[in-house]
Amino acid sequence: MSSIFVKNIDEKKLKLYHLDLIDNLSNIRKELEKHNTINDILSFSKKSPENEFAEIEREHEEKLLLKDIIDNVNSCNYLYLTKNSRANWNILNKKCKLDYGRTMSFDGIKKANNRAFIMKNCELTEINAEGYKKGELEFESKEDWMKKTNLFLDDDDINVMNFVNLGISIKGLKDENFNNEIKSTYRYTELGKVIVKFNRENLELTDDFKDDIRDAIGSKDPRKFREIIKEYGQFIPTEIILGGRVYFKDVKISLENSADNSVESSVNASFGPFNFKIGYNSNNTRKKSKFYSSNHMKLLGGKHPDDENFDEKAWIESLEDYQNWDCIEFKNPISIFQLLPDDLRKESFVSIGKRILYTSTEDYNYDLYELGRHGTFELRNIPENILEIILNEEADCDAFATVIDADEVSTNVFFNCQILRKPKAKPNIIIHGIQEEFQKCKYKLKIKIMIIGYDINFNFILSDTIVQLNKEVYDPESPCLFNNMKLQLEHELITGNIPFLGFPILDNLDSSNNSIIIGHNFCNTQSDDKFRIDTFSYCIKNKFYVNLPKFTFCTLIILNSNTFNSCESFPFKFNKWKKPFIDFKESNPKYISLYCSKDNNYNPIFTSQRGRGKQICIEYVNCNCNKTCFICMNKTSKISTKQNDIECKIFSLSDGIIMN
Repeated sequence: MSSIFVKNIDEKKLKLYHLDLIDNLSNIRKELEKHNTINDILSFSKKSPENEFAEIEREHEEKLLLKDIIDNVNSCNYLYLTKNSRANWNILNKKCKLDYGRTMSFDGIKKANNRAFIMKNCELTEINAEGYKKGELEFESKEDWMKKTNLFLDDDDINVMNFVNLGISIKGLKDENFNNEIKSTYRYTELGKVIVKFNRENLELTDDFKDDIRDAIGSKDPRKFREIIKEYGQFIPTEIILGGRVYFKDVKISLENSADNSVESSVNASFGPFNFKIGYNSNNTRKKSKFYSSNHMKLLGGKHPDDENFDEKAWIESLEDYQNWDCIEFKNPISIFQLLPDDLRKESFVSIGKRILYTSTEDYNYDLYELGRHGTFELRNIPENILEIILNEEADCDAFATVIDADEVSTNVFFNCQILRKPKAKPNIIIHGIQEEFQKCKYKLKIKIMIIGYDINFNFILSDTIVQLNKEVYDPESPCLFNNMKLQLEHELITGNIPFLGFPILDNLDSSNNSIIIGHNFCNTQSDDKFRIDTFSYCIKNKFYVNLPKFTFCTLIILNSNTFNSCESFPFKFNKWKKPFIDFKESNPKYISLYCSKDNNYNPIFTSQRGRGKQICIEYVNCNCNKTCFICMNKTSKISTKQNDIECKIFSLSDGIIMN
């Protein structure tokens, strides 16, 4: 061991250490770090004969020995330290917390309190002259304002918009001040210095984050994942530009007429039918006029004297020092949950449960030109990101659909739809028109579609909606015309006014079943509070009840009725011909469930939505069996004014691409 004087060439102080001259610089660094003498900002340096100092690159420290760079003056050994001339990723990560999760907000992007991952390496690229830019920043909408003020300037990636929409609507921001903010324009000057890029392989999961994830999974409470977001952020940007940017507001906004007001605010994210709220109170008081003009400046990175006109030259010179850099643009954000190891990621979205991922209403021209002929509606207009999820086996998606005639001409026909889902293929909607007397006709239909599945991209972490799916496969050795399926439930659907829907799903369509429609009704067995699903099938080509084909019956239960725009039960009224009906003001496709409160051996019941969905009617079909089949002999009751034990549960659902 030798006595070594350690000197930072930018400081006057000397420190004395006993160090091994034949040890490499990497080990010397570790020893000096124990005493806070060196850090990532400092490098080792070797003094030249011309009294100049040569910086030693960090990657060479493993090969160089201490004796190779010692300066011996009058039998005294000196080790020189100097400030790094270039930034390395480790320095920038520690300074700007690049590997920390972030959350978009109306106050700008927020860094998480704790980090879920530790960056182990990355790609760092210096930006040359093209890093200097001047331009204008304008906003097209609230979404655009949110995106750009959170430093996602040119990134229209679908993930960015998902994170924008998580908190896009704040109560109280529809005032003149905020609307004018959206209409305003900013001039900016930018100097990008480096681009940092990393991926999943560059990140190491922290023990704290792993433990919190396991606790949330074990709790089976989706709200635990919200707490994780508060602590670790929503996402990590995997491409970051560092440097400096200065904004100047270019449009004067007068708030002269602003009055004192107190606003109760709450973050409301709206995804189609979903609304969730995180509330807080805020007082927004303005007692005098304020003007924002071109001298109102916002600085990201760099240094500038306070209360002075902007000196661009001085600001640019300050950016020569990487310690003055800041994050000026983010790209390619990835959810902190998607960065988890595959096993934890899958356990997480399964624990959270299934969600309504997508809803829309589509137009479809249906040509009924042959008795028994069906129409196939392909999900062609579904956005690419939704289609990818549907085809991803991890998401385990199912589709629900309902149909109406958009032209109000379907007085002598009603429509039935069921889902065809072949393995590893997107679902198709199979539509049949059922007429009492066949005649060729063309119909303009509207089809409402709903996609259910696991939220594998974690876009519904903040949603309160809980969705349960119950699937029963019908594939008996001895098929029958009428089948009862027992539905074991944890919740009381009727007294709790909980929305529920049922739908048949086929995995194959051929000549044996392509003219068959499958109907169903829910029934309370009044024994042990068990639910029963009555299913039956009818051949519209031959006009008689037939044995049920192989199918899967899917029951959807939504444990948060606020999900739907409306969820109500209606009794049937009767017209002068004693036909049951329910009238509505709104003309839109509705999801319908028929619920029998008593087991009265009703004749199989179908429903139709007439008048563009403004009226729901009960439909019966004629069977050409001459009353010899099981159904015609045993299921003979019909709904009447004297025997009306059926409720019609109606669910209306807003359209909207949930995962934008």
